[in-house]
Amino acid sequence: MRKLLVLSLLLVPFVLPAQTPKLPPEKELRSLVFDSLFAFNQAVLKKDFTQFHQERLAAPFRKQFSLEKFAAAFQVFIDKGYDISNIAKSEPVFDSPPAFDSDGLLVLKGHYPTRPNKVTFKLTYTQEGSAWKLMGINVQAIPFVENTGKVPSNRELKTLALDSLLLFNDAIQDKSFDKFYSGISDLWQKEVTPAKLKEIFHGFIDQKIDLAAINKVEPVFDGTPAVNDDGLLVIKGSYPTRPSKVIFELTYVYETENWKLAGINVNIKPTGEKDEKKKADDDE
Repeated sequence: MRKLLVLSLLLVPFVLPAQTPKLPPEKELRSLVFDSLFAFNQAVLKKDFTQFHQERLAAPFRKQFSLEKFAAAFQVFIDKGYDISNIAKSEPVFDSPPAFDSDGLLVLKGHYPTRPNKVTFKLTYTQEGSAWKLMGINVQAIPFVENTGKVPSNRELKTLALDSLLLFNDAIQDKSFDKFYSGISDLWQKEVTPAKLKEIFHGFIDQKIDLAAINKVEPVFDGTPAVNDDGLLVIKGSYPTRPSKVIFELTYVYETENWKLAGINVNIKPTGEKDEKKKADDDE
């Protein structure tokens, strides 16, 4: 049975470090990725995130995501019996050059060409003392998709993104993901429940986030939306709303002759801050 896991924890903007550290050599970056993901997998296998949460997460990340919240977000790894230990037999491939973003955080994005599921990652780090600690983590186990549809027209892409984000916003306002769940792909439905989605996105509900303003502006895409090597349609961009812009990354799988949502990543950033560096990649 094909499996798809799309989970993400990202920290909201915080106080920037006084000085951006020097970018480590690529060999060290590869080791950093493996060390983080292998430790994460060990926590999954032990069904206990205590040590990972304490030792691998940066202090601001731990403060925002308690051990209970962090464990709840990734409980599906345990429930579904995921084991990505085969990354030890492969080298990570960076899908975009490792770099510091506009917030001074180190961003490492790429994948392990493992089978039957390719393991993709987006890891964000800050330096605490002499150690790199996680400020964001996104791990996916992506199956090979046999059949894909053509990339929709630009107009259709805008409609697809808007519909998905407004449905997501309805879930936030209603404090219920039942309707949102009914509209996502069958592939994603096998991995989550409405209750689990509510747990993952509880921060939006707690902070009373409302994305309704995106209905009044046009989205700006980062690069050209495309079907990646895994047969997944990826749409990345932002809505220039005020006082905060809505940054999104949406992933779709082609099912029953339609593109169905298989992953969502949304971030809210005040428009007064420096724009994030635009990255031409095909991630998540």
